[in-house]
Amino acid sequence: MKQKKSLLRLDALQEIVNIGGGNAATSLATMIDGQVEMDVPTLEIMDYEQVFQKIRKEDEIVKAVLMNAFGDFKEYGVFLFVVQPENAEKLARMMLQEDVELTDELVDSAIKELVNILVHSFMTAVMKMIQRNIVSTVPIMTEDMFGSILSSVYMEQEQFDQNIFIIKNEFYNLGHKIDGSLYFVPKPGVLELLLRQLGI
Repeated sequence: MKQKKSLLRLDALQEIVNIGGGNAATSLATMIDGQVEMDVPTLEIMDYEQVFQKIRKEDEIVKAVLMNAFGDFKEYGVFLFVVQPENAEKLARMMLQEDVELTDELVDSAIKELVNILVHSFMTAVMKMIQRNIVSTVPIMTEDMFGSILSSVYMEQEQFDQNIFIIKNEFYNLGHKIDGSLYFVPKPGVLELLLRQLGI
């Protein structure tokens, strides 16, 4: 019975990820005025230490965008999007006109807008399923070691033994891949609350 319930929980979360990914692809296509194709989004659940072993090294320098999510007047958790500095310009180029000269400020602005689209796409999917409003803060960009950024978010959310949700999306525009992992670190009890509202 416990295993069956766990599978139902994962299925519900995967469905949210699928809907959110579809919303994001549509929004990105509108933004860049071109076709955006999407692989089936995947959801991975890992504990804190596994992230450094399987996804990204702790001492790797990255650009990261953070957005806090709120519902029912309380914090639900933090969305975190991470990209290598050398890949940030490639992502920005896909989103901007070819004749636009890329500056550091413009690259950061494009990445923040990309994350804004991804986060709101997933929040919209969740809101439709639980019929409750969720809002977010504006995107904030930072650059530091990945381990330092993730540990700060992890402790801020009072998560010391909980899992991290990693939403993997791969979008394509004219054969170019927009590849990125979107992390969600929930406040304790938030995931259980959302699943109860889904009837699971």
